Amino acid sequence: MYDVFEFAIARNGGRPAMGERAIEKSEMVDGFEKLTLSDYKWSTFTQVKQRVGNVASGLVDLASLKKGDRVVIYADTKMEWQLAAQAVFAQGCSVVTIYATLGPEGVEHGVKQTQAEVVICDGKLLKNLLAVAPNCPSLKYVVTMGDVSPDAVKKLPRGVAHEKLRDVAARGARKPVEATPPAPEDTAVIMYTSGTTGAPKGVVLSHSNVCATMAGLKSAGNFTNKDVYLAYLPLAHIMEMAAEMVMLATGAAIGYGSPQTLTDTGLKLAAGTRGDAPTLKPTFMVFAPAVLDRVRQAVQAKFAAASPTLRRIINAGLAAGEREFHAGRNGSTWFYNALVFKKVQKLIGGRVRCMISGSAPLSRETQVFMQTCFRCPLRQGYGLTETGSAGTIGGFDDTDEGVGQVLTSVRVALKDWDEGGYRFSDARDPAVRMPRGEVLIGGPVVCQGYYVAPHMPDKELEAKNATEFSVIDGVRYFHTGDIGAFTDRGQLLIVDRKKDLVKLQQGEYVALSKVENVMKQSPLVASALCYARSSESYCVALVVVNPKPFLKLAETQGLGDQSLEALLKAKVMADAVQAEIAAAAKGKLAPFEVPKKIALDAEPWTPENDMVTAAFKLKRANIYKQFQGAIDGMYKGKGR
Repeated sequence: MYDVFEFAIARNGGRPAMGERAIEKSEMVDGFEKLTLSDYKWSTFTQVKQRVGNVASGLVDLASLKKGDRVVIYADTKMEWQLAAQAVFAQGCSVVTIYATLGPEGVEHGVKQTQAEVVICDGKLLKNLLAVAPNCPSLKYVVTMGDVSPDAVKKLPRGVAHEKLRDVAARGARKPVEATPPAPEDTAVIMYTSGTTGAPKGVVLSHSNVCATMAGLKSAGNFTNKDVYLAYLPLAHIMEMAAEMVMLATGAAIGYGSPQTLTDTGLKLAAGTRGDAPTLKPTFMVFAPAVLDRVRQAVQAKFAAASPTLRRIINAGLAAGEREFHAGRNGSTWFYNALVFKKVQKLIGGRVRCMISGSAPLSRETQVFMQTCFRCPLRQGYGLTETGSAGTIGGFDDTDEGVGQVLTSVRVALKDWDEGGYRFSDARDPAVRMPRGEVLIGGPVVCQGYYVAPHMPDKELEAKNATEFSVIDGVRYFHTGDIGAFTDRGQLLIVDRKKDLVKLQQGEYVALSKVENVMKQSPLVASALCYARSSESYCVALVVVNPKPFLKLAETQGLGDQSLEALLKAKVMADAVQAEIAAAAKGKLAPFEVPKKIALDAEPWTPENDMVTAAFKLKRANIYKQFQGAIDGMYKGKGR
C-alpha cells in the first residue's frame, strides 16, 4: 500500500487529492449540535505526501515508532484518518482499526489484544479511551485529532503522553526521517469487525491482500483521475478503505463527509447549509443498503406529497424506468428524467455516474428505484472483511439479478451443504438448474486469519482459524457461511445464509434476512427483524415504523387523533402493518415465510444504541434481548 501511495503521488503531483470542509460555526439547537460548514478545501497529492511524511517522522520522534509496531486508529472517517494510516504504512507498521461506534469495551479489547503503544484518537472519542486507559498496560502515547479539553487530557494515566496530531506533524517537519517501506507479506491492517455477536474479531490483512483487492476492484470499474469520490462510510471498514485506495491509485479526488451531513437535510447541518454531496458533486459513491433504503423512503415521501396529477406522472416515470432497467439502460426516459428525476439527482450533486452497494443484501426493488431516480448504474458488490471486501461485483453494463461476477483477483467455489439441501449437483435438477452450495472465496485477497495474541489465547478464534479457512488445490479459501448459486451467465446469487436459516416445526426453512429484505420494501418499515422458533409453525417480526406513513395509515383506520405511542400499542395498527407486509410479500415469499404476528416500535436501530453494526447489519442477539418480552408475547398469543 506504501508503493501504491508513492505511485499515486508521482503520477498526480499537482492534482487535487483530498478535500474537507471546515466547521465555521457549531451551535446547539433544541439539544442537537448543528454545524455550518465551508466549501471543500483541497490538498494536492504533493501536499498530502508532505503531510504524511511529517506525521510519520513525528511519530518516530514521539514514540520511537519502528517497523512492525502496531498503531490504533480510533476515529470517524476524515482526511486525518487516511493521512495517519499512510504515515503508519510508510514506517512499515500496522494499522489497527477500531470502529468509532465501538464503545469503551471494544477499544479496550483492541488495544490490549494487539498491545499497541500508540492510539490515534478522535478528540470527541477520547472519553471512551479515558474510561479504559488504566486497563491497557501497553498504552504509552495518545495522539488526538481535533480539539480536546485540557481537563480531559489530565485524566490520562500517569506515564501516558498526549500530543495533538498537528503537533506531531510539526515535530516531524523539524526532524524528518526516511521511510521504512513494508514488504508485501507484512501485516497492513488488523481490522476489528463490529461483529453481530460477541467481542470484535481482528482480521489480519497483509499489504498483498489489500493490493489484490484493489486490483480486482480497479478491473471491474472504469475509474479515472477525473472522478470525484465522496468518502463518508467508516474507514475502519475494509470496503471504504479499499475504495479510497483505488481512488488514490487512479488519481481521483476524495472529498470527506459524514452520514449526518451528506445531504441538505442532514441531521447535523444548520439551516441553509448545503450537504456534502450537493457541495462536492461526486461522480462515484458507495452505499450501505440501509442508507439506500432510507434515501428511497425519503424520495418516496416527497413523491407521496405531490399533487394527484404529478403523482401519476411520477408513477409513469418509475414504470418507464423499470422497463429501461430490464432493457439494460440507466434511468427513466428523457421526458420523465427532465420533468421529474433531475431534481432528485441534485440531492447527491447531479453528477454521480455510478453507485456501488455492499455490506448487506440489496433488494431488487430498491436497485431499480434508485437507478431510475439517479440515472446511473447501481451495482451490488459481495465480499467480506476476511476477503478484503473482494468477491464479486456487478458490471456497470450488467442488469442481471445477483451480486455480480467474480473479480479478477478472486476464485469462488461452492461447497455442498447437505443439511440445508444445497448441492453442486442441483445444476442437474430441472426445478433448480443451477449449482448451489456454501460460497468459498479464495485467492490472494483472503486474509491471514483472525488475530490471536499469545498473551490472550482464544480457543474460539483458534477454532475459527482451523475450520473457516482451507486450502484446495493450492488456493487458500475462506468459508463465508453464505449459500450461493451460479447462473449460466456466471452471476453469483446469494440465496441463503447458514446462520440465518431456521427450521420451523413442520420442517420448512425460513431465511430470516430474505424475509427482512422483502419487509423493508414497504414504506411503513424503517427497520425489520424476522424471528423464528423451531418449536413453532410460524415466524414473527419486529418492525421499526416510519412515522409519517404510519400516521397516515392510522388515519385510514380511524385513529388519526391518537399519539404515536398509543398507536404503537394498538392491535389494529399491528394488524394493518402485517397486512401491508403480507401484500408486499405476495409472490416473493412462501406463505410460511410471511410473519404472522408483528410487534411495533418507533426508536431507530443505530450503531449508537447497539442494535446494528457500523455497517448497519442487525445485531440479532442485542435486538432479541431488548424485545424479548414482545417476542414471547407474540408466541404466547398475547402479542400484536
